[in-house]
Amino acid sequence: MKKTITSLASLIFIASLASGQTVSDALTFSQNNYYGTARTLGMGNAVTAIGGDLGTISINPAGGSVSAFSQFEFSSGWTTSSSLSSYASSYDSATQSAPNYTGGFDNGKTRMTVPNIGMNLCFETGNRSGILSWNFGFIMNRSQTYTQIFSASGLEEHTSMTGALATFASGMPGNILGDNNMFDSGYAWNSICAYDGGLINYNSDAGTYFGSAETVTKTGSDYSYEMLGVLKQNIGVTSTGSKNDIVMNYGVNIDNRLFLGINLNMPVGGYKYSEYYNETAQDPADFPVTPEYYSSGSKTYEKGKATHYLGSTYKYNYVAEISGINAQIGFIWLPTAGVRIGAAIKTPTAYTVSERWSVDVNSEFQDASENASSSSDPAEASYNFRSPYTANFGFAYTLGRSGLLSVDYELTDYSVMRFSQEYVDASFTYEDPFYRVNRLNRLFCGLQQNLRIGAEFRVVPAFTLRAGFNVATSPERHYTDNEGYTIYAADYDRWFNDYESGKIYLVDGSAGYAPDRIVSYSFGAGYSSPGSFYADIAFRHTRLNDSRYSPYSNYISNTVSGTSYDIVSPSVKSALSQFDAVLTLGWRF
Repeated sequence: MKKTITSLASLIFIASLASGQTVSDALTFSQNNYYGTARTLGMGNAVTAIGGDLGTISINPAGGSVSAFSQFEFSSGWTTSSSLSSYASSYDSATQSAPNYTGGFDNGKTRMTVPNIGMNLCFETGNRSGILSWNFGFIMNRSQTYTQIFSASGLEEHTSMTGALATFASGMPGNILGDNNMFDSGYAWNSICAYDGGLINYNSDAGTYFGSAETVTKTGSDYSYEMLGVLKQNIGVTSTGSKNDIVMNYGVNIDNRLFLGINLNMPVGGYKYSEYYNETAQDPADFPVTPEYYSSGSKTYEKGKATHYLGSTYKYNYVAEISGINAQIGFIWLPTAGVRIGAAIKTPTAYTVSERWSVDVNSEFQDASENASSSSDPAEASYNFRSPYTANFGFAYTLGRSGLLSVDYELTDYSVMRFSQEYVDASFTYEDPFYRVNRLNRLFCGLQQNLRIGAEFRVVPAFTLRAGFNVATSPERHYTDNEGYTIYAADYDRWFNDYESGKIYLVDGSAGYAPDRIVSYSFGAGYSSPGSFYADIAFRHTRLNDSRYSPYSNYISNTVSGTSYDIVSPSVKSALSQFDAVLTLGWRF
């Protein structure tokens, strides 16, 4: 009996299977969620035309030349990520059928943060016109936080990770199993770990693999594998880390009407991701595992090397460290009283990415002597990555000394993202290992638009109130293919060879964007002393896109009657949100 994977339930899971890069990785490394100082956060980061604060410099380099004084700022705070998740035992992305989600699982994770620290030095030229002053700044501003957590659980009668792992192991020769050098064989480590850890077994007669939660039926010379009992499934995903921009800024003030600036940005960051999956037999009697063939009526059954499957656990851990460099230029112009216009453009970032990953599995049986576990050797890889360019445009109107209103529009083109090898020997011809993911990036990643609105109102000379609003569109494109299906990156990747060969194809001009929106609201307050000290505080709530996650892919199996049917992976749907708080202390000198 032949098993084949029929759907890609999660891009992240494919990364764990083959340690390959995905569209998800590209967006993770590229997307920005600006923090900076409490002032910029409280105004919703609508500061392209404002300046005067170290947090504004990462959005528009001209912001550093607006202040007529030097300053030092330090910001601290915390980020809390929360999720409300539900579980569905039947979600089929291929048919786009509506899954039946049940239950509510709350999760939260809080991390302390240092979103900003830096100094900006202002030097007056003594000129009465032309360049009145110039500045130099060295700042660190946080541009992304990766804190996220969600989990869910439920009962499943049809599908098991052991079955999916057995499917994925298809084509792996049985003669490498048990070899001391299995992990050097070139085959996927999770498949090898699954065998070594007792999650899958090898049927040498049929040359196929089957999961320890599956019952084997032999009819003549044909084999069928299916699950006959109920499993309790527990699923969890956690990520942590951040991305920070190290900024060297230079700017000039021309006649107090035109401010120019340039940045050399060096983004650095770390990203940790782990996924956990556990399944437990509700009644071990429904999962008989016997060492010999046995007959029941006209059917003959075969199972592996233990007695009664109790359950198994699969863990995947991934760590990435990134460092890069880009340049950014911008201006702020005051054409008339009260009006401020600003714009800035940032080049694509040239990143170096170093990553490590590992797989750990274990299985349990009623006969404890058959329990097994396995861990992969730690794996490492390095490669280059080019992130998108970003353009910011801003307009602000100041109300004298009473306050201001500001509107920003940011545009980011994710279609230019590209992975490449860190080192290529020109004397050899290589097959591009990143062709597939670069092709997906080009087709399915497009323009993201971000509208930011901010306001500041001075209640009394020493006290200011602020508020902000952000809405960002999704950069994920989708198409309609010649068979009438709506196709996202995961769908194209699942049938990649068929689409690339023209067997099925995308309809020209049918590209659209996912309707997802990221929306945030912020508010804050500031105090400015008569002397050099000032302090700001801000809070922001962000409603992120809902996520759908499956711990493994769908696959095809056969019933005891020989009828093929889809085995659909469980799915977890999560409503994700994030709360940020930042306190900034500053001194002018």
